[in-house]
Amino acid sequence: MKKKLLTLILCMSYLCAINAQSFSKSEVKQSMRRVADWQIAHYNKAIYGDLNWVNATFYLGLAHWAAVAEQTDQDDSYYKWLLRLGNRNYWQVDQRMYHADDICISQAYLYLYEKYKRKGMLIPTLARAEWVATHPSSGSFRLDYSDGSTLERWTWCDALFMAPPVYMKLYNITGDKKFIRFMDKEYKATYDYLFDKDENLFYRDHRYFTMKEANGAKVFWGRGNGWVLGGLVEILRELPAKSKYRPFYEELFKKLCHRIAGLQSSDGFWHASLLDPASYPSPETSGSGFFVYALAYGINEGLLPAEKMLPVVDKGWKALLSAVEEDGKLGYVQPIGADPKKVTRQMTEVYGPGAFLLAGTEIYRMAQDAPREHTNISPIRVREIAEMLSDKPQGIGVSYKDRTFWEKVKQSDDVQQLLLEEAPLLLKKGMPPFVDSLYLHLNKTNIRLPGEDMMNARYQYLFRLTLAECVENKRRYVRAIEEALIALCNQKSWSIPAHDRNLNNYKGTDYYVDLVVATAGNGIAQCVAMLDDRLSPEVKARVQCAFREKMFRPVYRSLEETKPFGWFTVTNNWNSVCLAGVTGAALTLLPDKEERAYFIAAAEKYNVYGMKGYADDGYCSEGVGYYNYGFRAYILLREEVCRATQGKIDFFRNSKFVRIAQYGKKIQIVNGICPAYSDCRIGLSPDKSIIDYCDQALGIVSSKEQSTFPVGENFSLQLLEFFPIQAWKIEKNDEIRQALQDESDLLRAYYNQADVLIARPAEGTSCRLAISAKGGNNAESHNHNDIGSYAVVLGDRTMAGDQGGPFSYPGDYFDSGAPEKYKIKGSFGHPVPLVDGVTQSTGIKAKGVVLKKEFTNEKDVFSIDLTSAYSTPNLDKLTRTFVYERQGAGNFSVNDEFTAKVPIRFETAVTTQTNWSILDDTHLLLTTETEQMVISIEASGAVKFTHEVIEVNSPAYTRIGIVLKDQARTGYIRLSMSAK
Repeated sequence: MKKKLLTLILCMSYLCAINAQSFSKSEVKQSMRRVADWQIAHYNKAIYGDLNWVNATFYLGLAHWAAVAEQTDQDDSYYKWLLRLGNRNYWQVDQRMYHADDICISQAYLYLYEKYKRKGMLIPTLARAEWVATHPSSGSFRLDYSDGSTLERWTWCDALFMAPPVYMKLYNITGDKKFIRFMDKEYKATYDYLFDKDENLFYRDHRYFTMKEANGAKVFWGRGNGWVLGGLVEILRELPAKSKYRPFYEELFKKLCHRIAGLQSSDGFWHASLLDPASYPSPETSGSGFFVYALAYGINEGLLPAEKMLPVVDKGWKALLSAVEEDGKLGYVQPIGADPKKVTRQMTEVYGPGAFLLAGTEIYRMAQDAPREHTNISPIRVREIAEMLSDKPQGIGVSYKDRTFWEKVKQSDDVQQLLLEEAPLLLKKGMPPFVDSLYLHLNKTNIRLPGEDMMNARYQYLFRLTLAECVENKRRYVRAIEEALIALCNQKSWSIPAHDRNLNNYKGTDYYVDLVVATAGNGIAQCVAMLDDRLSPEVKARVQCAFREKMFRPVYRSLEETKPFGWFTVTNNWNSVCLAGVTGAALTLLPDKEERAYFIAAAEKYNVYGMKGYADDGYCSEGVGYYNYGFRAYILLREEVCRATQGKIDFFRNSKFVRIAQYGKKIQIVNGICPAYSDCRIGLSPDKSIIDYCDQALGIVSSKEQSTFPVGENFSLQLLEFFPIQAWKIEKNDEIRQALQDESDLLRAYYNQADVLIARPAEGTSCRLAISAKGGNNAESHNHNDIGSYAVVLGDRTMAGDQGGPFSYPGDYFDSGAPEKYKIKGSFGHPVPLVDGVTQSTGIKAKGVVLKKEFTNEKDVFSIDLTSAYSTPNLDKLTRTFVYERQGAGNFSVNDEFTAKVPIRFETAVTTQTNWSILDDTHLLLTTETEQMVISIEASGAVKFTHEVIEVNSPAYTRIGIVLKDQARTGYIRLSMSAK
């Protein structure tokens, strides 16, 4: 009874110790994936050759990791990489018959044989091992590199990792005892010669028997003893518990582990020289990786006391993680050699990641089976979302393999132009270079376009060639595409210069994910998915590394370690655009479901901020252009998440979405023309694809799916148009149905929170005039200081009114002084009053207070108080009243009335791109090729006219000032507009 109780206590103690360590399985798995992908991405068989031991060590670690990846994520890509390696080498081993290094590759081969049972994988290894075992060498143990016979035995301690596990595994596969006998005999011979029983450590070879370190200690190489312990783990895996051979190897394993555990430095690493770490103070990860591997294996198998060894393992694993860069590169790997050497963080070698992966697989075994600990995004929610996701990542489109889709796409004129003209020309010219001086141009000149155009051209090159390859399907563009992907991965920054003024992205010191990183990144991710197996595994792994470095890790770090990027909580287009890009790329590229789930959970938490940028009535204060940009991104985000979770998470399941979705229809004044408020470019209309998507999602229509070939720069934001899978239907409730009914007024749209009116003629009448009028405030997103602005449409033109924003932004356009510097942004460039020479102020306090709203079928009256918009102290009150009449051809009047403490100057303005002329003192004529509009002027006194052409990276327009000639304490100016 006492014995059973003691056993129970020991078991409980062991389990408590195991659970005390601080890593979750998902966290360990993600770290292994990063390191594995980086090494695959940077694998170069030309350096050592596929069969060299340097690479073979990595193959073994990768084989262990491949089993974890397949079991947990159904990700067989690492097995496929190893299979491709073996097949192209016909499963051969390296050339030297006896040399232990040259059979090291067989360790990975034998793991693959056990999985796939293909005899071809086994035959070359079996032939080599059988010949050596039946013709054992009698070479000397006194290693001499000039004498090849001294390399035929295992005369250096590294050899105990390279060869013995192969013979041990062959014994289990074949049952032939000659393999275990040979292994045991040779192993013990090396042990007898190189093992120091006083220090319980292995010399590297006989040359170190008498050497001393600077502190007088014996020379015991860290990685050399790591090789021995790594090999012992592989041997113990294969040795049956009751084998007569096991006690020796188990005892040696324990003895070495206890000795090594005591030599760990305070930083968690083991250093190049085990007994003189002060002479080699830098961390060393290859030896440390093997030590963590062995110690963790010993704990997992109950061979080592967990209560004593677990803190060592925990500390060692954390140290290893600290040496992994964001992209997965493992640093502090001592170069190839036979003794302790200096090492830096920049140094790496292929066997280092191999040791890391071996360690990681044992850490994974003991790690907590619980969500990764997050401080911001709920780990419980991440786990819940992970359960909703498919096993495999999935892009938003289809791969080149769907020939039905691509052959159908091929028929369009845009595609024919791409195939016949554009793509061949791009291929001939090659990818535009990344020019540092162009990237840095903004910081020197404050001019944005040169750097942005250079970067956009590089992204477009990839996108266009990818589309051409998928359509043509002849592999003509694959090489150029792969070179482009590598070039983009190596590109210093994915961000545009305007969002990298401190050059942290350019210098690689602290990556920031901006609009372009998100959209271009998602585009790159979709290209990788579309090309599928047309891309080599090395290129795809390189892409994974770049995304972790430049997108995924920076986003995670901002959410969990520092503070969220600003766009997570802004209430403008940045929120939706960045979330859509980052989430889409994650869902497309990341094999790990919990990693994908994390980004969905982040989008779920933060997408609400972007929606706050729309008033509850659905108005987009940024203007139609940014609705096309920001809301297009939001529907992409919604569709990405709906598809990934099979509709279980739907960001549109509320009545506010219904109102936002109807904005595209409601904001149109007439004939597709919209008011160009805020930074909207004049002439823009809501994209039909957005309207169609919203109608499909709301069940208003079920239009025929039609693919629209992406012709603009923002490839990722055109995915839903190009791959027109039916929009995910919203589950309607009473609130949504009511909202749909409320949005059905054909005569007008009035946004009662934004105070924006759209008024139209009744169908079938002779009225051809339509208008919009704006209240609002001067703290709106992309604000223009434009309270009281308006637009008047006649036929298919905006005859007069707001002229919108620039087509490209000057470098300082968003600085605080921009409204004064750029008249297109300040109120002077808008059809609003100038009071005593003062333009409107910026800020929430400057607002239009609605005084009157009277809407009927015949006439709409909208009156606002503009007083708070002007900071001049002499102004008492300023009101602007809009009256829109639908009778006859239609009429629109704008009436400004003011009172002041003292006589002041007062003027209003008409802004227009039409041809204009002064008919007389009270009439203006605006003309286009097809339309004419007369503006009649009534005023409290005589008026004079001024005019000024305004052009800020946009079509030029004229501001016609209508000025009271005399100063006055009270007055008015009334403009009445009608078709001629």
